[in-house]
Amino acid sequence: MKTNMTTLNARESMIAAAMQQVMEIAKKPAERLCRYYSSVLERQLNLRQTWLLVNAQLAFTFAVLPVESPMLLRAACCGWFLHAVLKCKEALGE
Repeated sequence: MKTNMTTLNARESMIAAAMQQVMEIAKKPAERLCRYYSSVLERQLNLRQTWLLVNAQLAFTFAVLPVESPMLLRAACCGWFLHAVLKCKEALGE
């Protein structure tokens, strides 16, 4: 019984280490994007502020580009864009 628990703990430890490695690999592109936005805006940004900027860009794209979409969908995307811009303004402190 004790060997089964030891094996189970070792397996859980390996899974946790593998998940940690995956998270580190997944964070690298986000950190690069954060450094890019920081250099463009000439101020230090954190990852949350970076994702808020990405969200605002996506909202703008969905509000402007689908020319043939229904007006209700376009209005929803415009609302999304307005909300995203307000969140960015709040997070960036301007």
